Amino acid sequence: MKIERDMRGAELGPNQYEDAEGYIAPLPSGHGPRSNPLGAFPTGPEVGDRLPDVVAVNSEGSTVDLHIDRAGKPVVLVFTRSAVW
Repeated sequence: MKIERDMRGAELGPNQYEDAEGYIAPLPSGHGPRSNPLGAFPTGPEVGDRLPDVVAVNSEGSTVDLHIDRAGKPVVLVFTRSAVW
């Protein structure tokens, strides 16, 4: 599946680019962290689907296994995308 990037926007001045929603940032739309997709694109599992095996390190440096450590209890897994600063 080819994902089309949102390239709409305009250059306002040196290092100032406005996207189609009016957000102004130092990078033009469609580049780096401003590569927003257009149309249908895969977003991950649906609510209720089993997640793949996930083993990660928590903020204290301990390893966490999503399926083993929650012992069958429900879990909320949140991913955030970075912002342009």
